[in-house]
Amino acid sequence: MTETNLQKSELVISKILERLLDLGLQQGTRLSFEDLDLPKEHAPIYNGCCAWLIEEGVIRCSNKSQALAGNLVMVSPMITSRGFALLDQPFVVDDDKMRVGQAVKEVADGQRNYAGIGDFVGGLLGGFTKSMGS
Repeated sequence: MTETNLQKSELVISKILERLLDLGLQQGTRLSFEDLDLPKEHAPIYNGCCAWLIEEGVIRCSNKSQALAGNLVMVSPMITSRGFALLDQPFVVDDDKMRVGQAVKEVADGQRNYAGIGDFVGGLLGGFTKSMGS
């Protein structure tokens, strides 16, 4: 079965977050699509996912304006406090309760493909960040 762009987005977002969790809160790091170990057909999705995560306040980087303009490399990317709070939120799918961070890890590791992860990406992330106020 062919992956939809939404499924590719879910995977790219999960890989970005997983990588940033591994990096921790460090200055001077860089993140590019090549760091995510994904098939090249996911590359066109990468910039949009970075921009979305930045605009939703889940991640930040020191070259935000360049990243939002489509720069392929984020400089000093980090998960924000809002992002960490999001990753700690409960998430229920198919009666299986877990933390969002665990769901992200499972998607990034290829252990699970959330058919309804659109709820996770569009609903949960968007709804949570909106609920925290702008």
